Amino acid sequence: MNNLLRKFYDKYSSWMIALLIVIIVALCACINYKLKENSKLIDEIEYVDSTNQYHKYYYETKFKELKKTNKELYDSLKQYKDKITYLIQFTHEKDYNTGVINTKPNIVDTNIKDSMKVDTPLVAKTYEYMSEPNDTFQYKLNVNSYTEPNWYSIQAKVKNKFTIVNKEEGGMNHVTIQPNDGGSVSNVTVFKKKEKRSFWDKFSIGPSVTAGYDVVNKQWGIMAGASATFDLK
Repeated sequence: MNNLLRKFYDKYSSWMIALLIVIIVALCACINYKLKENSKLIDEIEYVDSTNQYHKYYYETKFKELKKTNKELYDSLKQYKDKITYLIQFTHEKDYNTGVINTKPNIVDTNIKDSMKVDTPLVAKTYEYMSEPNDTFQYKLNVNSYTEPNWYSIQAKVKNKFTIVNKEEGGMNHVTIQPNDGGSVSNVTVFKKKEKRSFWDKFSIGPSVTAGYDVVNKQWGIMAGASATFDLK
């Protein structure tokens, strides 16, 4: 029995060792891939620095992943999913306060009325007007007057400039948003399409120096030459 085992070992030992090495390499590659996938939950971060610049680190993904983070945006763009490679959506807010304005307004229209005697002293009141709810422009107008205004109108213009930069750092994307006129940036959704690689694109060939077991000569040694690698991601 021992002789049979020895003959079997002598005949197939080199192939057994080679198979064991392949299994170990495959397990290491699988563990490394899983660790990288799990690290995404930790590495995707966002913050605002001391200069009010918004930062976000994120990974390239497939377009269908956008449905998990912003379903409304996904539904509005899914018909163009094959054409979109990068997009960003965010909300910008800034408060404007004119303060109390005491200067006399310019008269742009006049109505002539008959004069009448006022028996009781007039008391100034403050009239407050609020804008209709909307997600673009909101205001609160206070008018202090002896009589209630017949009507009012507001003409407003809001201008701002944003500097948006996206760069790759260590296998991740780093996007920054800088509002040049202040304000806050929130509700940021960023998408960058993950590059699709064919089966052959995942192969790479290059020079290598490897220590291992020579299954032909049945001995350990160091080998120099060319090697081919395959990216499992």
